[in-house]
Amino acid sequence: MNLDFVLNCDILVVGTGIGGLVATKKAISKGKKVCLVTNGKFCGGASYFPLKGTLGIQGTDGEKDKELFYEDISKIGNKMENPHMINTYIEDICDSISSLEEIGFEPWLRNDKRPACFAKYPRNIYLIKDWDKARQKAKEIFGKLENLEIIEDSSILKILKDNDKIMGAVFQKDKKFFAINSPVVIMATGGVAGNFKHKLYPEEITGTGHIVALDAGAKAQNMEFIQFIPAFLKPKYNTLFGEHTAKYCLGMYSLDKKLILDGVNSPEYKDLWIERSGYAPFSFDFKSHLIDLKMVEFDDEKNQGVILKYSEDLYKDEGEFYRVYLDWLKNTMGIDMCRDEVVISPFAHSCNGGIKVNENGKTDVDGLYAIGELSSAIEGANRLGGNSVGGALVFGKRAVDDANIYLENYKNKIYSKEDFEEKFNSWLEEISLNDKVNKLSTSEVLENLKSITTKCAGIKRTKTSLEDGLKSIELLRNQYNIKENLDSNSIETYLRLQLSKMLIKSMLTREESRGAHYREDFPYTLDKTYKIIISRKNNEFILEKEYLK
Repeated sequence: MNLDFVLNCDILVVGTGIGGLVATKKAISKGKKVCLVTNGKFCGGASYFPLKGTLGIQGTDGEKDKELFYEDISKIGNKMENPHMINTYIEDICDSISSLEEIGFEPWLRNDKRPACFAKYPRNIYLIKDWDKARQKAKEIFGKLENLEIIEDSSILKILKDNDKIMGAVFQKDKKFFAINSPVVIMATGGVAGNFKHKLYPEEITGTGHIVALDAGAKAQNMEFIQFIPAFLKPKYNTLFGEHTAKYCLGMYSLDKKLILDGVNSPEYKDLWIERSGYAPFSFDFKSHLIDLKMVEFDDEKNQGVILKYSEDLYKDEGEFYRVYLDWLKNTMGIDMCRDEVVISPFAHSCNGGIKVNENGKTDVDGLYAIGELSSAIEGANRLGGNSVGGALVFGKRAVDDANIYLENYKNKIYSKEDFEEKFNSWLEEISLNDKVNKLSTSEVLENLKSITTKCAGIKRTKTSLEDGLKSIELLRNQYNIKENLDSNSIETYLRLQLSKMLIKSMLTREESRGAHYREDFPYTLDKTYKIIISRKNNEFILEKEYLK
């Protein structure tokens, strides 16, 4: 494998969502030369994927609210949260809101305080919208910055090290391979939803950054806690379902119009629907998770989705949260919840776990940082609404501050093209050892992989289905030749196969139900708690239970 070229910089940032842009802007302000690389287009990822009219970020108002915010985060984390990061986040979040303006957004404070998704207490919520406008503004801002190289449509394949020090990384763009020489790599590559058939995420968010970070020596945790949020199959596919509308739902029906579950008019189910209207993602921690399980029961390959029918009272609710959502739904998406047939299904969304980092976004590897949804930040078994964008702001800035200190004591070394080629080709030989006769194209592997991941790693999980999933992934690998498909992104495809394998192994290891993780064969939560810590050695996963006090 020959590299086309090698670029040099002080800090390499991978990902151009909010986290990647905030980190880049701050690094440039500190006088660093930055390479900013994305596997899509500039201003991409979940940050610029318009699921609904606005995105929110919670902000504290006074010392008492900081205590209540900590309580909200830790309670909903259900013992899987990361306490060492929560206080840092709460202290920094309000000052970090202004970072959105620096990258092209125009945040504003809501008129009313209200509890965010999963939160018990109401607090200030800052909103952003107008994704196209923000994207255009970001292009203007970053287009004027010196010491910045932006490279689009390039997938990271491997972070290389020399004596445990970061050298940089190798990328693929179309049929060409190149390297970036950098002592610091800030990964902001997003979550894992792209490996599922239905997802409230862009196609390019595939989780390969997790495997790249693990192969570089980082660790991951909480990967079994993936949010699944109901979204529209019809009348407009891949549109976010507003959970607050559930308290006006008259019933759930199969596609052949048979009643599955009575709605709010039923004394038996009224409280369930009202509780379900208070949070978006599936969570075993609430009794109303039974609504989601009913949905999944009638949502399989044969019968796609369930129908919800609504009371006309929905459009009489004058609450701001209702008006903003329903107006956006009608005016932008052309959907009327009472007039149209609403068909919904669970869609993969945020990953609550990720790469293990400290309060500065630093991994166990010097010079390697993980921020945004790639990282396991403050969240646990559930994710509190508004903290996803907030985490990208806070830890994106802190990662650069920490990296700057690291660079002050770093002896700069420029590696040659041959240095990168030697190490990269050695790794390529390792992962190609199991290459056999090629029977599947890259597109066929990826389509099969999405089906496998969706089928066994969705809301309902069992030992049998998870083990079957691992066998199916291994079968895919045995029918796919990495070296013969290099020009069609076979290395990235290999990383995606590994990502799904890691998710399934994590789900298989947790023999209980907690938060976003549900095991049909273990429908209870254990008193004794542990985190599943994942590492990689010789291209194989190592999973260990870390018991908590």
